[in-house]
Amino acid sequence: MPIYEYECDKCQERVEILIRTEKDVPSKCSKCGGKLNKAFSSFSVSGPTAPKHEPSSACAACPSGGCPYSGGTGR
Repeated sequence: MPIYEYECDKCQERVEILIRTEKDVPSKCSKCGGKLNKAFSSFSVSGPTAPKHEPSSACAACPSGGCPYSGGTGR
């Protein structure tokens, strides 16, 4: 089940909310009552369970000339 980040228009409070159904989507900030908007957020995967990256022709487009995700040259 996805966790979404929302940010308040008024106080800029950021909250993470687990959305199971449409009823879970927030409408108001619990801190000030302002309007909540879905915020852009990112996530990271690392460690031994992270998916392996297979070099491809797209790796040649890496600014460094190699692919930092493959642990090699990207080719």
